[in-house]
Amino acid sequence: MTTTHPPQSTPTTPSSHFDAAARDWDQRPMSQQLAAVPPLLLAHLPLSPTDQVLDFGAGTGLLATQIAPKVAHVTALDMSAAMLQVLDEKGVANITTHHGDIFDGLPGRYHAIVSCMALHHVADTAALMRAFAAALHPGGRIALVDLYAEDGSFHGDNAAKGVQHLGFAPEALQAQAEQAGLQGIVFTGILHMQHRNGQSYPLFLMTGHKP
Repeated sequence: MTTTHPPQSTPTTPSSHFDAAARDWDQRPMSQQLAAVPPLLLAHLPLSPTDQVLDFGAGTGLLATQIAPKVAHVTALDMSAAMLQVLDEKGVANITTHHGDIFDGLPGRYHAIVSCMALHHVADTAALMRAFAAALHPGGRIALVDLYAEDGSFHGDNAAKGVQHLGFAPEALQAQAEQAGLQGIVFTGILHMQHRNGQSYPLFLMTGHKP
C-alpha cells in the first residue's frame, strides 16, 4: 500500500541545515546582500498600522523585523526552530514566531503575506498559493521574493539544502497564483545577488492580491 504525504513547506528536507546555520545566518555574505530586500519590497506593498502580516519562511527575521514597525502584528512562520529562536532573541514585541508547516494550518488570517527566498524550498507551489489565498482576508496582498530560473549553481548542494526548484519562470508561478484565486499578479526584478562563484543571480518580487 502506498502512503501519500501532504506537501511540505520550507524546507522540505529535515531542517538540520538551517538549524546548524542559524547562529551565524545574519552574518553570511548572502544574508547581508538580502538586507537590501525589505525596503524594496515595502515600496511595492501598501501596509496599514492595523494590519496582520504573515512572513512565510521567516528565518531569523530579515523581513519580519523591518515590517513589524509598520503594522499591528507579524506572524513569523518557519520550519527551523533554531532560526526562529534567533528571531525571538531580537525581542521585537509585535512579532510572534510560529514553528510549523503552513499545510498544517495557521493561527489566523492576514492582510498581507510576505516571503524572501523560501518558495524554492516548497515542492508543491500550487498548493502553497492555495494556502496563501485561503489565509488572506479579502483584499489581502502577497509580496514574495525568490530567484528567477537558474542553473542549479546558486545553492550548490541543492539536495542537502532542501532545494525543490532551481528558481522560477514567472509565467508558471503566475498561473498557479491565478488558479488559486489571486489576481493582479506582477513580477518586478528587484535585486541581483553577487555569488562567490562569480555569477550574478536576479531575484523577482511577485505581488498580487485576493479579491
